[in-house]
Amino acid sequence: MDLFASKPIVSADGITQNKSNQSRWIAFSGVRNFRDLGGYQAVSGQTVRRGLLYRSANLHNLTEQDLQRLDRLSLRRVIDFRADIEKANELDRLPVDSNIQVLEIPILDSSTNVALSLEPQIRAGKVDGINPAEVLIKAYVQLATRFTPQYQQFIHEVLEANGQPILFHCTAGKDRTGFAAAILLRILGVPQETVMFDYLLSNKYYFKPLRRNLILFALTKGQKIASVAAGFLEVKTAYLETAFHTIDQQYGSFDEYVRQGLDLTKEQVEHLRMLYLQ
Repeated sequence: MDLFASKPIVSADGITQNKSNQSRWIAFSGVRNFRDLGGYQAVSGQTVRRGLLYRSANLHNLTEQDLQRLDRLSLRRVIDFRADIEKANELDRLPVDSNIQVLEIPILDSSTNVALSLEPQIRAGKVDGINPAEVLIKAYVQLATRFTPQYQQFIHEVLEANGQPILFHCTAGKDRTGFAAAILLRILGVPQETVMFDYLLSNKYYFKPLRRNLILFALTKGQKIASVAAGFLEVKTAYLETAFHTIDQQYGSFDEYVRQGLDLTKEQVEHLRMLYLQ
């Protein structure tokens, strides 16, 4: 499969532009980074169907109005990548009496999520020696290696959803969810440049709205501490590139990762494309 078809058009802010990316964000009061993966064009000329594949941050703070809007999406499955420690005080809110099936696939648990374990240290102002980029690079290597069984389960759940609307999320909806969206889009035949565009949208829909909080954090804790905190809140091209480079090193190619790591046959890949492309 040739997944690298076209050259990107890069805007002044460095983010790839694609006309099919309009109206992807869905506004909720209580959740950031909620997006529809529909509308992206694959190398086949087909586009990802809208209203079937959603990604977001956690659903803990959904308002009553948000719940009504979520209910109108007719979701049948919600896949939660968070570890137990993350869910303990921030359980997802879902519409009452809904038929949504919740599937928990923990990725980066308390023993492997270095960023999560560093949060108390950062809040305490002890940031010497903490390099967010180094921490996240290592995390993305883990996403592409140690947690391949979890992503295999995720992809097979998408396959078993059989074209019904599905939402997947973690805490911020940018790293674990970002990698999940990236491999799913690539399997569907979406070019790498467009995959990266979708990944970087987390900076617009998650990181950017938090800048005011970071300014206040800098005023109370100091600029150095705020800069370290900010480093864990944004995504960078290098992070996703690291994951895909690791896949190439481990499996030889993305296609082999799909076949061996994700345990998808050629027929299953074609079925996924039949379900989610138009």
